[in-house]
Amino acid sequence: MLKRLKDDFYLAMLTLVGVTIVLCVTPYGIYRLYSGNYIVGIADLIMVGCAIAATVTAWRTGDTVKPGLFMAVVFCVGAILVCISLGVDGVFWVYPFLVFVFFLVSPLRAFALLLLMLLALFAISSFKPDLIFSSQFQMLAFFVTTSITSLFAFIFAYRAQIQRRELQRLATTDSLTGASNRRTLNEQLVLAIEQQSRHNRQYGLILLDLDHFKQINDKYGHKTGDKILIELVPVLQSLLRQHDPVFRFGGEEFVVVVADISAAALEKLAEKLRQGVEQKMLLPDGSHITTSVGIAMLQAGEDWEAWLHRADMALYQAKHQGRNQVVVG
Repeated sequence: MLKRLKDDFYLAMLTLVGVTIVLCVTPYGIYRLYSGNYIVGIADLIMVGCAIAATVTAWRTGDTVKPGLFMAVVFCVGAILVCISLGVDGVFWVYPFLVFVFFLVSPLRAFALLLLMLLALFAISSFKPDLIFSSQFQMLAFFVTTSITSLFAFIFAYRAQIQRRELQRLATTDSLTGASNRRTLNEQLVLAIEQQSRHNRQYGLILLDLDHFKQINDKYGHKTGDKILIELVPVLQSLLRQHDPVFRFGGEEFVVVVADISAAALEKLAEKLRQGVEQKMLLPDGSHITTSVGIAMLQAGEDWEAWLHRADMALYQAKHQGRNQVVVG
């Protein structure tokens, strides 16, 4: 549970908002019902119920986008109803909702929802001036302060979103080549095991190693070696399906995890990659770069370490047999 909250920012934020709403709004809802203000009391408890439902749905499905949007819309509508029913006393509830919405949906969606909410309140106040605010000055002060709050909340949320994406990229991407890193590979292998177990999907593993790479570094320098590694990733991606990820396993070794493929098709794809690298990649002297390839289909009941080990042993055999070939593990 704690790991999911740590790994999924939006699930953590949605849960935090849900718990806060339940703890803070429930007593008010009960009090409103007890004091005879049924409209506000019911609105409060509906928001609490929706917050619980959205949070539970997010935990069960792993989808935080739809539950977050649902909760944000409910909060905006609820804030309007509370302001209409309580007048200026209900205005105080708008400010925490302004912040909550930015935790639930993307900054642009949050800003759009809040803009619609404020326009709705402005329209209602224009048609019935005394319904919410006691004076034009009070209404103007409310719209100025909420607009400023929304603007700065948007700026903060937008910058935080960019920073989270950059941190995610740094955590999952190899800094030199732009391929996914070893950590991401481990997660993908675990996912493949789960998908095969639950849905009987077939997975194949392709492990590539550039031939004589140490000699390339010694002869042309590490800068040339790095340039070759950087060029290799787009070459591989051009020969793969769009959803087949490329991972840097370490050094000059790269891994491709292929979903929904047969053993024969996996071997054919591996040969295509081997030929593609040889045809498209050249050394500074014009000679062709070659690669050795080991492949392995995921077997029933096999863990990912054993699966990866079989592909690694096949790669070792390809190297031992003379390089620039594909060996099935």
